[in-house]
Amino acid sequence: MSGMNGLTGLFGITSQTTNTSSFSLSEYASIKNGSYGKLVKSYYRKEENEKAASVSTETNANLTSVRSGADSLKKAADALNDPKLWEKKTIKTKNEETGEEEEKEDYDWDAITEAVNSFADAYNSVVTSSGNSDSRDVLLNAGWMVGNTEKTAGLLSKVGIEVGSDNKLTVNEDKLKEANITSLKFLFTGHNSFADKVSTKASAISRAAAKSAGATTYTKNGTWSDTLNSIVGSAVSKATGKSEKDSKSGSSKSSSDQTTTNTDKVDEEIKSLKNQKEKLEQQIKKEYSPERRREYEKQLKEIEKELSVKDTDYYRKQNALVS
Repeated sequence: MSGMNGLTGLFGITSQTTNTSSFSLSEYASIKNGSYGKLVKSYYRKEENEKAASVSTETNANLTSVRSGADSLKKAADALNDPKLWEKKTIKTKNEETGEEEEKEDYDWDAITEAVNSFADAYNSVVTSSGNSDSRDVLLNAGWMVGNTEKTAGLLSKVGIEVGSDNKLTVNEDKLKEANITSLKFLFTGHNSFADKVSTKASAISRAAAKSAGATTYTKNGTWSDTLNSIVGSAVSKATGKSEKDSKSGSSKSSSDQTTTNTDKVDEEIKSLKNQKEKLEQQIKKEYSPERRREYEKQLKEIEKELSVKDTDYYRKQNALVS
């Protein structure tokens, strides 16, 4: 009778004392397999869906944090790459002996230090938030960024920026202000500099977070969307308790619902951009004129930005021809 009590309690049905002898096995089977049984299954299915939705909300909250941090990092990296930051300026100082104000041409070390500190803070924030992410694309891009920073650790250390065992950056302001300006410019200015590479990866992390957050949707059929399966992969198992195989089989379509997707036009567009990129890289290597070289580098940077957006599964899917 405990099973019966569970059902009556679950749906608010008033239970009355019943003789064991008057409750047959056939009646029990009817309750178990009939409408009450279906209600029980529906109840627990609803609970599972609510838990999954809760996990999705928590995941999206973290992905929002990742995206926000990555956008801040890109902004900080681009600020370091601003040529105006590295121009000599007329700096006013006070003579300690005479008390008079003096002017001299020098770099604005206070502005440079502030920009480097902002960059380090934003970088460390992305390292933390990305490490807490379940998105494969976020982790891959953050891993590349951290790996590139490790390769640059020696030069960073020379200008007062240390890379810790936790992959985070620490700035020694005194050492930074005494650093060789040529080394600083090499690190933070121009195409393919350290700051430029971090900016590119920050953009990629932001897009990956946005894409993953937009993909964590639950379909009307009660299965995780195909986009989520393809992007997050193993995170499907973590969020739903199902294997990727189960998720795919649960989201399969009948033959009448199948569609054909053609990405030939998009692939040609991406191929053309890659060819342009390759030609510009060759021109930069051969060009001796600083002015023309800068122009080619500017064009190359625009092509790379366009490729970073278009050479992705998300862009292909959004611009594919569906029939």
